[in-house]
Amino acid sequence: MLDVRRLRVLRELAARGTIAATADALGYTAPAVSQQLQALEREAGVELLERNGRTRRLTPAGQELVARTEGILRQLEAAEAALERTTTHVAGVLRCAAFASAHRVLLPAAIATLAQRHSDLHVTTRDLEPEDSLPALKLGELDIALAQEYAFAPNPKDPALERTDVLEDVVNVALRADHPLAANNEVALDQLEDEPWIAGKAGSFCHLVVIHSARQASYEPRIAHITNDFQVSYALVAAGAGVGLVPELAGPPPSGVVVRRVAGTPPVRRIYAAVRAGSGDRPAIAALLDAVTSR
Repeated sequence: MLDVRRLRVLRELAARGTIAATADALGYTAPAVSQQLQALEREAGVELLERNGRTRRLTPAGQELVARTEGILRQLEAAEAALERTTTHVAGVLRCAAFASAHRVLLPAAIATLAQRHSDLHVTTRDLEPEDSLPALKLGELDIALAQEYAFAPNPKDPALERTDVLEDVVNVALRADHPLAANNEVALDQLEDEPWIAGKAGSFCHLVVIHSARQASYEPRIAHITNDFQVSYALVAAGAGVGLVPELAGPPPSGVVVRRVAGTPPVRRIYAAVRAGSGDRPAIAALLDAVTSR
């Protein structure tokens, strides 16, 4: 019998080409990925991979298995959903992950709603950015992930996942209350070229939105502080250490800080819930999706 988790590992290797890239995407070590693939070959009884320099190339048997894997996984998820729909009692444990501000605002409200509607359904949560939560979801380590993207940097469409839109979150500029532009209702970002900026960690959406927005205003931002915590960003703005971009989901600013709309077309991040393809009809997952989207 072929192990479903190992099939998911093989699928990622087919997409990424190397053991190292697969391990990085899935949060595994390279030896752990190799062990999973070796075990899958023993289960299959045929060679699935052959070396091609530093990469691993699928054998014809491996290609055939990967071609069928997406359908196999989708059908398994659909079968489990069908079995769960035979009962009207929504219960069990759902494993969820979300990036920090969605974890702080969206998931607690959804959990409170579920507690009223389905007292036997329990939700566990984790702080994870999309680059970590989506691979974990595909591997079966999560049941649902709240992720984010911007129009200028969309997450690649993945046939292994299904998406449900949750909301569009407008991004504003945060200024110290005594900043010369704080009295304006809108602030053009080209007026902030000489300011030190607060941005997220390199590679994160909190970083990309600052870089992209400044470049749209025809300059490279001078990043002085790096944090993905919007409360830290607010504190740095209050201290006069710089300016930053904060989404409305970050919550109201503290005393001494104001948020103003970005002039022109402000950045907007799309927040969505992702589940494995075929699993959205599971009563427990459907209940959580409904609770998240009906806020």
